[in-house]
Amino acid sequence: MGKNNRTRKLLRFVSSRRAIALPVTFLMLFVSLTILISVTYYFSISRISAKSQELKVSGVEQEMLSLEKVAKFVAWSPGSYEIHEFGDFGGKVKVVPTGKRLTLNITDNSSMSDVFFNDSVGKVVYELPPSEVQDNIFLKGDPRVIVNQSSATMTQLAISQGSEHYELTLSYRPLASSTIAGENMGKPVNSLRIYIVSLNSSQSMARLGSLRLKVSCINVESNWRSYNFSNPITSLAVKTELDGVSGEVALPISSNALGAIVNLETVICSIKMEDVGW
Repeated sequence: MGKNNRTRKLLRFVSSRRAIALPVTFLMLFVSLTILISVTYYFSISRISAKSQELKVSGVEQEMLSLEKVAKFVAWSPGSYEIHEFGDFGGKVKVVPTGKRLTLNITDNSSMSDVFFNDSVGKVVYELPPSEVQDNIFLKGDPRVIVNQSSATMTQLAISQGSEHYELTLSYRPLASSTIAGENMGKPVNSLRIYIVSLNSSQSMARLGSLRLKVSCINVESNWRSYNFSNPITSLAVKTELDGVSGEVALPISSNALGAIVNLETVICSIKMEDVGW
């Protein structure tokens, strides 16, 4: 009898362990499944959010490229204007007329040096919403602060890290050219021309959401300077500083034993951007 009692107790103990193990197993499976679903949901939401931000950044890039095309269309034609409707991509549009200070100095790297331009040329900035973007990417143009090829664009449209956000900035750099324009007093006459696009007549603004920008060419102004060299020279350098970044181009100069005459023309196209509302 004692042996039978022990057997029955053992069977009841095993049965009770099985009865407990079954709900515990289901509970563990439920918890594991809940964790798996939560993790999957989190990563899905994160990927959807990241994709949404990528689409917004892409939209901003297209808007700024369109704005650049509008500015290019009105440039060098005083009185012309276009209206550009800027969509809402979750960031802020800023027009900064006092941004991007430009300093130009012409020099023979010896005895002659003349600062012929020193002023702000302005910029348009879009503060991008939080996103994974690469720094210092040029959508148009490149890092050079002055160019002297007719095929090069004056536009600089680039993504860079701002003080708080990544920013997409539209601004312009000068373009230099040189030609021979005959002879005077026995000396070859050289014509140098520097083209500048300036946004410093624009309305200062910082706007969230969508807006309508009026982009107009208000003036094209020319300033002249002349330099008379009594010795032969082969080139002059135009040294540039744009928003703290330095660069230069060398312009070829035709001269003879008597020297050369160099006429420098600075041509400034003033473009105004202003919010005209809806």
